[in-house]
Amino acid sequence: FSRESADDKSAAPDVSFAAVSTAKQQELARQARAMHEEWVATVGAGRVSADAAAFVVQKVRERCVVLANELAQNAITVEEHNDQRFVMTMAMRRLIDSGGEERASRIIAREMHDLFVDSPPLPHPKYRFTFDWVSPHANAWKSDLAHIAGKPNIRALEVGCFEGQSACWFLDNVLTDPTSRLTCVDPFAIPMDSTLLRYFEGYFDANVAASGAGERVTKLIGSSQVVLRTMAPKQFDFVYIDGSHRVGDVLQDAVLAWTVLRAGGTAIFDDYDLVDDVAAGLFARAPGRALDAFVSLLGAGAVVKRQDWQLVVQKL
Repeated sequence: FSRESADDKSAAPDVSFAAVSTAKQQELARQARAMHEEWVATVGAGRVSADAAAFVVQKVRERCVVLANELAQNAITVEEHNDQRFVMTMAMRRLIDSGGEERASRIIAREMHDLFVDSPPLPHPKYRFTFDWVSPHANAWKSDLAHIAGKPNIRALEVGCFEGQSACWFLDNVLTDPTSRLTCVDPFAIPMDSTLLRYFEGYFDANVAASGAGERVTKLIGSSQVVLRTMAPKQFDFVYIDGSHRVGDVLQDAVLAWTVLRAGGTAIFDDYDLVDDVAAGLFARAPGRALDAFVSLLGAGAVVKRQDWQLVVQKL
């Protein structure tokens, strides 16, 4: 594979927003690791017991009260408030990843669910979003996808949809021609041991409807590694992959997405720079490791267009 020269200014996007996003997301991940380590220092390492889970939930709820008071006093913004709740969600996910009693996982998973559901929406005139993980990438995406923006009969695939913010951005800024289509794949649930939490599909549906282009969106519910295998090859002009961040899942998603991407098409992989190691030597969530291995095998069939918090690759 090849990488574009840093001197090719005509093709280089404005990466200042991407750099800010990378710094922010890295900082949130750092805070989550520190919070997880603080909890483990108190409850002990190893399998998480129900008592340990109850302790963590109590700490989370105490923190939520502090954040709510700060928000009420305008000491923090809604975005800062929700980001801090997301930090607690990531820290609790690390607890579940490290293993524990089934009841403990249920307790923690339910609290993670409530942290999302009970977060206030961000100010927005059109949509209902709880978190903004798109705006920092918008300038870069405009450059990444400028060659197909507004053109007819563009076909796009998104894996990992959450509340639909990225889907709505693509509909509003790229897939604007009435003949363009977007296919969205997501289980719309979080598996936590035997617990399956469904909570953001309604937000996704409402936001896509608010875009005014809902009739051009196909929603497929299920695991990407199952759904993508049912698709005809070489049918999409661009794919956006933001599903599971576990190394094995990322590698499978990359291979399957590449199969359904047309020659000349663009693949955008989110969270390339994330490394969330639960234990020493165990990189449970590190998309970049899988993507580096994948791209290295593509040889002359691909060119890396951008590499920061996201990885953008063109299929030749």
